[in-house]
Amino acid sequence: MSIAAANDIVIDARSGRVEGASAGERIAITVLRSAMFFLKPFANVGISYIARATRALLPSDRAMLFRLTPDSSMRVAYCDTYWSVLVSPDYKYERSVMALLKASRDVNYGFIDGGANHGYWSILVSGEEFGSKKAVAIEAAADTFRKLDDNRDLNGGRFAALNRAIGSRSGEHVRVYGAKHEARSIVAPSADAMPILDCETISVDDLADLPEFVGIDKFVVKLDVEGVEIAAFSGADRLLSGDAVFVYEEHGSDPRHETTRHVLDVMKLRVFWLGEGRARELTTVDELDRIKKSRRAGYDMVASSSPFWLNRLDASASTVH
Repeated sequence: MSIAAANDIVIDARSGRVEGASAGERIAITVLRSAMFFLKPFANVGISYIARATRALLPSDRAMLFRLTPDSSMRVAYCDTYWSVLVSPDYKYERSVMALLKASRDVNYGFIDGGANHGYWSILVSGEEFGSKKAVAIEAAADTFRKLDDNRDLNGGRFAALNRAIGSRSGEHVRVYGAKHEARSIVAPSADAMPILDCETISVDDLADLPEFVGIDKFVVKLDVEGVEIAAFSGADRLLSGDAVFVYEEHGSDPRHETTRHVLDVMKLRVFWLGEGRARELTTVDELDRIKKSRRAGYDMVASSSPFWLNRLDASASTVH
């Protein structure tokens, strides 16, 4: 059972109920909700700027704690520029991933949360509504990892957390780039980019060998690793040959669809797009030209060669033509 600190601003992510907020903090939440309403037709582009401005005009040194489910909570900074979307009870964060994980509640799988950020998915997957799965959350940036580890403690330590970067091999030294916590990467964005942190890598196969997963032979691997997806797949040979399903992001800013091209053409996995309320199989990478409508958006994809997972995906899939 997660326990809020006495000085948290508590927000129920489903009902929208707010507890323990001052008048100014309530106004800030109302501003964010109003912004979400007006930005909804534009996929909430711009909410980060509004959150930053709201924090400057209506400051607070208290954290926001979102009640995600009755036994799952996540603490974030006040008016966080990424997670403030959760103030709106109508907002569904990565709804297609949510649907996949809820549909897998009956499966005894281990959850590898690559690029976990504040731990949103590990918090939920390890909770009762999602079947109380064993989960390991991995976050490369040390400052964000501290927030992740705080959320692990907040939820009773029911999932593990590692300050590592996903890589093709374990034990390599890498540098972390990026000012925004939701967009940190071990890939330098430019030749003159300055790293902000250092980290050590761990492979997906080595994560699956952790003590938390003893006795588990099925896995869901979520890769939110900002440009390192292909390297992450390279470190997952054993899982790829077993009962594992991989969830990764195909970014709208990549017109060549490099990750999915590699997964389809080199790795020869079957790929599904988690969109429009169901899994839709892609047979060629060119089909992404019609799916990817925005350069700013990410598109959740699923890849697997496991008959077990493919049978479940086939049950809810249609082929994109």
